[in-house]
Amino acid sequence: MANPDILFRGIPRGPTRGYTAQVLAAVKPERVVIPCTGSFSLAVVAIKAGVKAEAIVSGDISLYSTALGHAIMDKDWRLELKDGEGEYAKPYLTDPLSKAAAVLYMIRVLQYKPKIDKVFHRDRYRELTVNADAYIGHLKEQIGALAEKLHGLEYQARDMWATLEDYRDNPQAVLLANPPRYTGGYVRMFRGIDQVFDWDEPDAEQFAEKDYSRLMDLLGGSKALTLMFYATPQEDPSPLWGEPWRAVFADRPGSKRTAAINWIIASSAPIEAAVSRSRIEEGKAKFPLFAGEVKPDSDLRAVKVDKRVGDYYRDLFIHRLPGSFSERYFALLLDGFLVSVIGLHLAMFIGKHRMAGGVRPVEVTFAFSVPHESYKRLHKLTLMSLVSRWFYDDTLGPDARLASYGTPQRVQSVMVTPHPENKTARGVFKLTKREKQADGTYKLDYRAAVLDRSRQETVGTWLQKYGTLTK
Repeated sequence: MANPDILFRGIPRGPTRGYTAQVLAAVKPERVVIPCTGSFSLAVVAIKAGVKAEAIVSGDISLYSTALGHAIMDKDWRLELKDGEGEYAKPYLTDPLSKAAAVLYMIRVLQYKPKIDKVFHRDRYRELTVNADAYIGHLKEQIGALAEKLHGLEYQARDMWATLEDYRDNPQAVLLANPPRYTGGYVRMFRGIDQVFDWDEPDAEQFAEKDYSRLMDLLGGSKALTLMFYATPQEDPSPLWGEPWRAVFADRPGSKRTAAINWIIASSAPIEAAVSRSRIEEGKAKFPLFAGEVKPDSDLRAVKVDKRVGDYYRDLFIHRLPGSFSERYFALLLDGFLVSVIGLHLAMFIGKHRMAGGVRPVEVTFAFSVPHESYKRLHKLTLMSLVSRWFYDDTLGPDARLASYGTPQRVQSVMVTPHPENKTARGVFKLTKREKQADGTYKLDYRAAVLDRSRQETVGTWLQKYGTLTK
């Protein structure tokens, strides 16, 4: 018999769910709000973390989640058949549990039907329809077990934006935001099901890729703690949205470099950041992390570190990029404590090919700063250091061969992002070129001239512009 289990209980993946449970157990929120609840896997995580079902508020706009939500609450709702495909489900449109099983069953049927020109899918489709009673009965058992585990939670079929607006300024709430990662995600996942059933569908638009900026701006200024679940093959996406967002968790399934990374981006960091990886570079801790106060006379230094140390901190800060032969690793230290780890390409600086006007730039491949509870813009200090002459006196000066090239005149970085701007770079780097690519992402070219600025001037300017303490 074909597997009728379509509860998608493995989404998000296990390591991501585990970190989420640790956050909830540490914070002990009065409310857990899941506006795009999907298959209720994050609600199960909350229960396992000690949150009572009555404290969980969930919502969604899909028929799939609405069917499960009403079954969990044991609350009847209007579900009727349209003319056409749903004759197999008709006997089950009775109680909330049976209605949910009928909806999930029809989703599975519709997944096979368009492919019945192939023998394998035709046999699966025939098996499902001939043994409809057995499959729906099995689904009722699965949904019943889920309902027993989550009974007491609140579910509403409503727009995500409305749910967030109700709870985003509650400082005792944790928002678990997991919208469809790609435009049209619901349509592709549950294709055809709304042509089978008639129900009181909420008035809402499908979430699209372009909505992320609006969402992160809305939640970035909210009082509730937000965990945003975001999957991308790119590196740390939090700089796309600026303050207060920071990456707190990353899970790279498998060892392929092209595999998507499952990120948790948070508005604050109630527990330590973590990374889950099938293969983590062996590394070595060398510096304690900066957690103190930046003072006008603080000692700011840049030092070269070897690959093992650089990879260790890059993994620790959840910022991982494929290496290359010309990459060099550096650490930025403040009063002896690590502020950031930085990777530079020097090929254009020391190579034969100069830019127009004889410019020899250095290229930033990554720069990731320590999360700090009081300074939300500490990363600006990293960027300001990168465009200051003293940084290169520290890092390139001790190497006679590199020192012979002089001080770099320019720093540049190319970013590929889903958004037309990177807010973290703004104010230090200048966006010089924006190119929209065929897949809808943006290729952004950021540049800045290297300033004849001392280390103490760098600290003083940062304190004046960005060093406001945030309690």
